[in-house]
Amino acid sequence: MRADRLISILMLLQIHKKLTASELSERLEVSVRTIYRDIDTLSGIGVPIVADKGINGGIKLIGNYKTSITGINKNELFSLFLPTGDKILEDLGIEKLKDSTILKILGETSTEDLREFENLQNYIYIDMNTWNEPNTILNTNTLSLLQNAIWNSKVLKIIYRKTEEVKEVKLEPLGLVCKRGTWYLVAINNHIIKTYKVTSIESALLMPNTFTRPDNFNLKSYWIDSTNNFKSLIPKYTFTFKVNPKVLNNIKERPFITISETMHKDDDIYLKIKFDSLWQGVEFAFGYGKSIKIIEPLEAISEIKRKAEEVLELY
Repeated sequence: MRADRLISILMLLQIHKKLTASELSERLEVSVRTIYRDIDTLSGIGVPIVADKGINGGIKLIGNYKTSITGINKNELFSLFLPTGDKILEDLGIEKLKDSTILKILGETSTEDLREFENLQNYIYIDMNTWNEPNTILNTNTLSLLQNAIWNSKVLKIIYRKTEEVKEVKLEPLGLVCKRGTWYLVAINNHIIKTYKVTSIESALLMPNTFTRPDNFNLKSYWIDSTNNFKSLIPKYTFTFKVNPKVLNNIKERPFITISETMHKDDDIYLKIKFDSLWQGVEFAFGYGKSIKIIEPLEAISEIKRKAEEVLELY
């Protein structure tokens, strides 16, 4: 809606002080011509807004003009107050701030609407905890120290535990990412941006010296690119199983198992399922005993035979 866009323009200019028409059009996903029409409309209703031309030009508000968040609709409030995973807020030590922030923003909202927003938790709940108990417990003091280093561009010295070694590393921290309840630190190490699992940081020390954060670094873009690269390097194994119909529903209901293809031949059912490793597929089949038979890949058949012989020998 146009009214929403006009409010967005005002809020963006209050935050950024000055933006070009191209920057506003990109953020609001409209044409530059539409932005200029909106500027004329705002000026016409008395908003002190100007558009300067030239290399250093742009659109800005004159003086100390401020506007409150008015005209916000119910859907926008719903999007703002969707329940955030409590674990994230607890890890960051700000779980108590959420309720007070909501009350400040709602302001003079009607009692009926306030109840509706409070009841949103009964319709949507975001659980950031994993299914399995974590092997290591997150040290919230370490997480707090990492936040401090990131906000103040302070160099960090950490003791980092890898699979087969523990090493001291100096880092220039750029950001924190929480994925399924697990925190990761993104930082520069010897001019290369790397990712570190926070629970693998045995200790961290804030150094007195600072660093210059790269102007072109975008945490979201980096994370998406790095995870895509990581996933592309993981070998994928497509298994074909001959399945007893009695276990079919059980397989369909299992978390993290996705059937890519179901085939029916005579009275038999065949499933195609992808696994990140050969052993994952073998382990999956092994758990169902004679109710599942591996058809391919051939190396998986050899592996499950070997494992079966090991079990027979053990018992």
